[in-house]
This record gives sequence, C-alpha cells and structure tokens, in this order.
Amino acid sequence: MHTKKEITTNKLSQKWIKAAVLGSVWAASEIILGSFLHNIRMPFSGNVLVGIAMVLLISASYLWKENGVIWRAAVICALLKTMSPSAIIFTPMLAIFAEGVLLDLMVRLFKRKNIGYFIGAALAMSWNLFQKVIIMVFFYGMNLIKIYEKLMRSVQKQLYWDFDMVWVPLFVMLFMYVILGIIAAYFGIKIGKRLLDENYKPKFFQMNSYDTGFLKKKATHFNYSTYWLLANLILPIAVMVIKAYITFYLWIILVIVLVAIWSIKYKRAFRQVIKLKFWIWFVLITMLTSILFSNFQDGETSIYDGVKIGVTMNLRAILLIVTLTVLGIELFNPKVRNWLQKGKFKQLSLAIELSLESLPNVMANMPSLKMMVKSPSIVFYQLIWQANERLKQID
Repeated sequence: MHTKKEITTNKLSQKWIKAAVLGSVWAASEIILGSFLHNIRMPFSGNVLVGIAMVLLISASYLWKENGVIWRAAVICALLKTMSPSAIIFTPMLAIFAEGVLLDLMVRLFKRKNIGYFIGAALAMSWNLFQKVIIMVFFYGMNLIKIYEKLMRSVQKQLYWDFDMVWVPLFVMLFMYVILGIIAAYFGIKIGKRLLDENYKPKFFQMNSYDTGFLKKKATHFNYSTYWLLANLILPIAVMVIKAYITFYLWIILVIVLVAIWSIKYKRAFRQVIKLKFWIWFVLITMLTSILFSNFQDGETSIYDGVKIGVTMNLRAILLIVTLTVLGIELFNPKVRNWLQKGKFKQLSLAIELSLESLPNVMANMPSLKMMVKSPSIVFYQLIWQANERLKQID
C-alpha cells in the first residue's frame, strides 16, 4: 500500500522535486533570517537575503544541472513566504520570483558558464532597486517622480552644480547592487565547485532548534469568502476610477470608509495604517509636495493645491497597500487552493505539499547568525549537502 508521500513524489517530475527541496531551504532563510534582519532594522537587509539566495541557487546548480530548477525553486519559495508573519506578501513574493527567473535565464543563456552566474546574480540583486521604484510609483503615482526630480534640482541649485544630478543617486545605488550580486555569484561558484570535490570534507556545524509554531498559526480559522475576494478586487478599482467624477472631499470619505470596513473584517489590514513609520512618511510627502509644487511648478500652484496633491498621493498609497493585504488574506481560501490543485497547476500544488513537509526540518537545521558570520562557506556547503540528502530520501 502506497503512503501519501510516495503517491505525491511518484506524480512529481524530478525538476519539481528538486525545486521543492531547494525552495524549502531558500524559504527557511527568508523566513528566519529575514524576520531577524528586519526586526533589528539592519540596513540593506533585503540585499543580504538576495545574496544568500544567489549563493544557495548557484551552488546547488552545480549538483542539479536540469534547466528550470531555479525558477521553479523561486515559485516554491515565493509561495512558502506566505508562511512568514508579515502582513504584506505580494511585494516579497514578486521579488523572489523575479530574482529566480533572472538568474535562471542568464544561466541558460550562457550555458552554465561563470559569466552567466555573474550577470544573473547582478540582475537579481539589482531587481530590488527596480522593484522599489516601481512599487513606490505604483502606490503614490507619477507625482512621486516629479517630487523627486524637483527635490534633486533644488539641491543642485543650492550646491551650484552644473551637471544634472537627478539620476546620480539611483545610478550609484545600481552600481552598488551590481557589485553585491557579483560577490554573491563568486561565493556561489566557489561553494558549488567544492560540492563536486570528493576530497573536501568540512567540519559541520551544530544544529539549532527553531520554534516553527507560527507555521501552524497561519492556518488558524478565518471566515473566507469568494464574494469578499471579488469585492476586494472590484471596490478599490471603482474608488480610483470614480475619483475623476466626484469632489476631492467626497473621495477622501470613500477611501476612509472602505479602509475602515476592511480594518473591521481584516485586523491585519488595520496594522498597515497605524504604523508610526507610515504616518511620518505621510506627513513628509505632504509637506514636500506642498512646498515643491508651490515654489517650483510652472504656472501658479498654491500651497493648498500642493497639500491636496500630497494627501491624494498618500490616500492612494493607503488604499493600495491595504488592498494588497486583504487580497493576500483571502487567497488563503481553501477553495482557491483546491482550484490550484487541478489542471496545469497540479505539479506546483504537489511540490508545495512536499515543501511544506520539508520546511520544519530545514528550519530546525538552520545555523545561528554567529555561525553564518564565522564560517559562511561551511554553512552554505552543509545546507546544500542536507538538501541533497533530503532529495535522496525522497527518491
């Protein structure tokens, strides 16, 4: 008689099995280290996580050479990221998927040569910057770019610089991201080659014991509704469209009412609009908009008009942030999951099941931060070695 695990793995392709194992390791680093780095407010914590992911993926590709494992692992990791305590899941999921796809494309294009790993890791690391810009414009609208341009031109005048420095900060950051990606690729290649060296026998680190209770807490009962899922898609679009046909103050009331309704039904949505950091950003954007638009706008723009533009930008951001939060909650609906288990998504669904079986064990074997700083190469070597052993068990 076949067990559930045997039935699952028999229906899965080798690519999806390897992706499930690798995606579990990647997700464990995102969930454990990601939560830790964000809690201590470490600068460039996102880049550190991307660097770790690149080292894992590149080194693993030396053992598992099938094309398509990397982007599949990215899909698995992105979906497992929903197990994280964070309320916002869409933006990190998008980042993880994009990073995996960019690396996978370059590895295939350059036929697994070092140049492909370097370019792929540099692009994946740089995606962080592009996504931040895209998301900010998506949340606040094109006026945010105008604010940035006017602010930089104001600084340029104050410093009496002749050259156009509007895009200089972005180019400097992009250069830094590319360098970080190349460094991550170098370590990934180095560890990958060691994995193929039978004479290399490092001393493994001591295992840890992490509390994985939050994995179960995510599955707590919630009154899911497909009607609410549809409403959450339609209502914010309607509010944005109707803005052109009603007064400014009536539109503000509509946004407040909708966010209030969501906050009552979805408590996590309310957390997004009570954060001090968000309201500091709210006041800052409103003040900058009122000053810059009234002083530097061609024609006559009063401070009042500038304030209206700033408030509109912030309310748009609140609406979209909360929309993404409530959609993320409703997508946990069992009916949605059952739909994904059919047709073309069946392999993905089975791979997720396998990943969920592996994730607690992977998390329990994650190294401490001290060990990662002290012996990073050995840590990565052991993580990939454990992933390979897990694959042997499944096979």
